[in-house]
Amino acid sequence: MNVAGYGVLIIGSPAIGKSSLALELLSHQHQLIADDVIDFYDTDNIICGHCPPLLSGLLHTRELGLISVTNVFGDQAWQSEYPLNYVVELTEHHDTNIDLFLERQFYTVLDKAFPRLILSISTPISLSSRLLCWLKMQENAYSADNQLQQHPFTLLGITT
Repeated sequence: MNVAGYGVLIIGSPAIGKSSLALELLSHQHQLIADDVIDFYDTDNIICGHCPPLLSGLLHTRELGLISVTNVFGDQAWQSEYPLNYVVELTEHHDTNIDLFLERQFYTVLDKAFPRLILSISTPISLSSRLLCWLKMQENAYSADNQLQQHPFTLLGITT
């Protein structure tokens, strides 16, 4: 998917909701690259995802069947290829540990590591909202961890 200008690979077990997340993102003006099968290639150390011609512009959901995204959402809803930037993994398991400082995780495609976000499908906030928030955080190189670590110094009036 091209989500807000970033190539995002959505992974997870069968029937976990990958296509449902893609459909939700399409309804918010993002673009599908490929569903179920995606070919990757490396050009000058840029990994690009490409849709096989047979599946061009098609999305399959269990509830709605096969969807032509260009017919439903318009021509701008599909792109044949896009550079990969991030990976989001959908999981059924909700991590009950509460960590203030999350360890960065990665997923490898063609020997290149990409930042990975793991999202639980059991959390009530929408998957797309959480994904878009995380992408914005990546874009701004925002880390509340750094802000929190600086907080005691700020309270004491110490500049670092």
